[in-house]
Amino acid sequence: MKRLALAGLIVALSWCVLVRVPLVVNAPAHLDSDLAVDGLTLQQAVEGRWRWHYPGTPYMGTGAVLLSYLPARIWGTSPSTLVAGGTIAYGLFVAGVFAAVWAGFGPRVATWSLVPLAFASTGTIWLTGRITGGHMLAAAWSAGAWALLAWLIIKGGKGRAALLGLWCGLGLWHDSMFLMTLVGLLAGGLTALIETRSGWTWRSAGLCSLAMLAGFAVGVAPRPIGRALEPYDAYNEQFAWSLDPALLKEHTRILFLDCLPRLVAGHRLPGFEADPDPALLGTGAPVQRAGIRRPEIALTAVVATALGLGAFVASITLLKLRVWKANSAEGRAIAVGTLVSSAAILAAFVVNRNIFNADNYRYLVLLLIPGALGFGLVFDGLSKRSTVGLAAALVIAATYGGAFALDASAWYRRLGWIDERGAVVRRAVDDPALRWLGEHPEVAAFQAGYWDAYRLAFLSDRPLLGVPNPIFPNRFPEWSHDLPGGRPTLLIARPSPEDQRFLQQALAEGGEVLLNERGTTIATWPLRPR
Repeated sequence: MKRLALAGLIVALSWCVLVRVPLVVNAPAHLDSDLAVDGLTLQQAVEGRWRWHYPGTPYMGTGAVLLSYLPARIWGTSPSTLVAGGTIAYGLFVAGVFAAVWAGFGPRVATWSLVPLAFASTGTIWLTGRITGGHMLAAAWSAGAWALLAWLIIKGGKGRAALLGLWCGLGLWHDSMFLMTLVGLLAGGLTALIETRSGWTWRSAGLCSLAMLAGFAVGVAPRPIGRALEPYDAYNEQFAWSLDPALLKEHTRILFLDCLPRLVAGHRLPGFEADPDPALLGTGAPVQRAGIRRPEIALTAVVATALGLGAFVASITLLKLRVWKANSAEGRAIAVGTLVSSAAILAAFVVNRNIFNADNYRYLVLLLIPGALGFGLVFDGLSKRSTVGLAAALVIAATYGGAFALDASAWYRRLGWIDERGAVVRRAVDDPALRWLGEHPEVAAFQAGYWDAYRLAFLSDRPLLGVPNPIFPNRFPEWSHDLPGGRPTLLIARPSPEDQRFLQQALAEGGEVLLNERGTTIATWPLRPR
């Protein structure tokens, strides 16, 4: 069974890479400014300038840069080598979940858990294309933490405890979302401590706790050091909460109709929409915005949504039941810990004041871990009942995988990234502003809306400074500080009211229109004499 399980892992990882090829190839088409900031940070790292955290976000360490660093060193920094890091992160996530489930419940459950991980929803596939915005490294790090917890419970030892502490400290430096994992790890560790079968004593637990705290202090050190050396925060609000009843009601609706279905099934309810909107690809708009509702609903969308949500609910339900029937202390610790972590994630989501739409589903990515674990438990239990049970499990799993594979294919065709034969198609970026900048290499800096500033700077593939309009977060404040007058003398404007306001100001102060094409206006903006 062990060899079969390892073979299953290799097949699953291979499929995970293959299904993301269109996403990587078409990285320029779905690049937005948030992802472009990741790319610009990667470019700086390749050039030898490493940051403690991503620009303007001191709660996001630069560990994710390493995911794309080797591809960028080999093939150059580009949108595709950047997005390839997301596929690497997802591969690490799958391997981490597999290892954690194996450690807690054995190779059979681990093998079955690969099904929802390999045949993931289009929502999950999309997250692997966002390096920091997809939080996939946090998910992979969380999966690794559960595997290390199981290893510590089984083997014990202060060295393993220190390693787990170090791992958790680095996880919190990588991404503040790892705090949700820490809550679950604490609950799982306490469960193992009071579990009579674990063999732990209070003395051994105390010594290991001290070692763990020491390791954690070392691992998390880059976070306060980086904040002290690079204190600039472009948002000044990492997490704000509210208990307003109307807000809680709306966030609950978004959670169960938009975000959770998009994460585990790839479609929002009740219209079965699959994001993003193809019309926004290759433009300055935030392409992860909710797509338009289509009058027709594909059968694959309905089947994938029903299977995805049904499997997730069944998985979490059985996981709760198995808390009291786990065959090992490490299994019970993982079950309890992941459930507690999941409850913390859902509660934080509902009270988070900055929840607006389906795009916020990225905050739920850690739920994929208990979902996969519960799936493995459900299908392992079914397959062990009888020959008929095994056949039923295989048929259902094959149906599940086929439905999600077909749904992903339909999603890619709608985005224009594969043709009717399934061949990968690279969708060109047709942006008048990007073309104009390419035709004018003398331009060294420009001002634009946030969703254009960093995106155009990175896509231009040359030294170019993009400064967002003052009403938006400025992720690289040093760019404008170093310019004469504190801002560029070129403005790029789209049809949005915010952009048009700055355009009218530029024209009123003597600016001249250089380009006006398909809603894109490029104009000079002279500096006022002092």
